[in-house]
Amino acid sequence: MRFYQASMSSRVLKRYWELFKEPFNVLLSFAYAGPDFWEIFAKYRHMVYSIILDSGAWSVAQGTAVLSLEAFISYVDMNGRLFDRHFNFDTDFSDNGFDNNIVHQIKMEKAGLKPVPVVHNLFDREIDYYVQSGKYDWIALGSSQTTNFDDLQYAVYRIKKGNPNIRIHWFGGSRYEWLCQLPIASCDTTSWASTGKFGFVRYWNPNDPGFDKGHSIYTSGVIKDIEDSKYEYVTYHGRKELDAYLQDTFGLTFRDLCAYDGAYNMQLVNTRFFVQQERRINEERIRRGIELE
Repeated sequence: MRFYQASMSSRVLKRYWELFKEPFNVLLSFAYAGPDFWEIFAKYRHMVYSIILDSGAWSVAQGTAVLSLEAFISYVDMNGRLFDRHFNFDTDFSDNGFDNNIVHQIKMEKAGLKPVPVVHNLFDREIDYYVQSGKYDWIALGSSQTTNFDDLQYAVYRIKKGNPNIRIHWFGGSRYEWLCQLPIASCDTTSWASTGKFGFVRYWNPNDPGFDKGHSIYTSGVIKDIEDSKYEYVTYHGRKELDAYLQDTFGLTFRDLCAYDGAYNMQLVNTRFFVQQERRINEERIRRGIELE
């Protein structure tokens, strides 16, 4: 499976390449198309393994972007060759949004495009419609109904039972233990950016006896309550090992995480975490006999 880092910054991408010379997967959103967006294609495309295009529909639904189906169709018609896949302009995120979203899907297809359909209701006719049509190699799950494992598992195997050759993308899904158990082909997350923005670094603690050894450690930035599932740097039990990891891997210290460029440094650390998370998930799926897709 592939782990796509959503809305990747060209600055973080460039620094990551300088350190590791390792390409990774990126999801770009039409809602944020701009100079930084194009710099990735013009200067840094060799630093990225796979790039897929989100329609920006979530930003439209949240009221943070004003986009149209016609503009997205025009954009994909001109630039779709630059992306491995693009998705439907699915602006209705409700459980009853199928009638609206399928109209957009059909309009894009009539324009000669091949958008991946996005399911928002796991339990009604949406999945059956896309599977039984025989037209789609990929189906995306974008539903808020995927917030518990049983429902996500139900949707995945409902698709696979209908056609085992269809591959599944899970929008906004990054749960390690869930991805280790299900034949999901790809997923994406903005956590590389958002966790760093709010003062957290992600660290895989090899000394954690649990299955998911990924820790979110608060270092600096926005003052907020620390959730029970997260840690504070000053009291973190693995602080010595974390410091060694930051220094040996990135040439960073705790002071660098608190400095003027602290958010950028934390985003770099978190990008590395999720690049390696893909490897960890695939290794565990091999061990369990779950398809890598």
